Amino acid sequence: MIRALALVAALATAGCLMPRYLAQAGHGHFDLLRRAVPLEDAIADPDLPLAVRELLAEVPGIKQWAGEAGLSVTDNYDRYVDLDRDYAVYFVGAAPRLSLRPRRWCFPIVGCFTGLGWFDEDDAIRHREQLEADGWDAMARPAGAYSTGGWFPDPLLSTMLPDGDPRTADEETGFGDLANVVIHESVHATVLVPDQMFFNEGIAEYVGDALADQLLVERFGETSREVVAYREDLARRRARTDRMAEAYRALEALYASDRPDAEKLARKAEIIDALVADLGLRRRPNNATLVEVRLYTASYDGFAEVHRACGSLGAMIAAGKRLTRGDFQQKLQEDLAPVLVRMKALCAKN
Repeated sequence: MIRALALVAALATAGCLMPRYLAQAGHGHFDLLRRAVPLEDAIADPDLPLAVRELLAEVPGIKQWAGEAGLSVTDNYDRYVDLDRDYAVYFVGAAPRLSLRPRRWCFPIVGCFTGLGWFDEDDAIRHREQLEADGWDAMARPAGAYSTGGWFPDPLLSTMLPDGDPRTADEETGFGDLANVVIHESVHATVLVPDQMFFNEGIAEYVGDALADQLLVERFGETSREVVAYREDLARRRARTDRMAEAYRALEALYASDRPDAEKLARKAEIIDALVADLGLRRRPNNATLVEVRLYTASYDGFAEVHRACGSLGAMIAAGKRLTRGDFQQKLQEDLAPVLVRMKALCAKN
């Protein structure tokens, strides 16, 4: 499930962003609110596929589980939006052609981000094309999930259901996938440090995976096909992201070398060619793509260590809630090792 933290409502307070972006952001967000219906009405709607209604009926239980683990879910996902598209927003990001330092978009109050969410695909493609024309490696990809980061109650979207297509919910992984995305987005409403997307997405990715696993075990049993299928899917995703992380490290070393730019570009193409071949990718990645993979997964093992040190996901979440901007050395900090040490210390005090 592809995700994005789209702080559209918060950005409306920024005051100085290109008018077209602010206009589409505000319109897109409030269009979702306008189209949302109470969850119980959606569950009872005979026009919705049975598989969708069955998944929607699971949401209150998932919310209760997440709340007991310390996540803020009270007003989220009480309403449902059946979108007429297969994405919530299109996420646009960029990085220099010979660097893995992401382009930043910064706003008053809400902080800095490594990408922007567009509600219209054509707007996102135009933005990506403009970035490319300006000399950036750029990407635009669909994001199925959407969160205002706690600024407003978030509705559940049809694109948040398994595979992004509510008509093809998988019997074995559908519940686990839904639990994962609801928990992931609930983390954003609970633990959100301004200017720190690497931390915000990293902890949401880990907690979503781990807490959904715990829920599946309690619901179906350790050896159930649901748990086995969920863990196999996680293992496949980890193998894929590990290979992309390997390419990231190779490019990072290349860009730091004293080779001429022409040689760097040639070697960059070779590294990405190998990545495309190994993973059978249909879309060729670039620096912006690999930065986003790092955004979600670079500190995954580090968060696992924090989990073990804290003893429970609830204690880990509580430690994350106590972090502030002052616990980070710089905006959009990629090296989270000092922050993870701080979280372990906070757990040790309790």
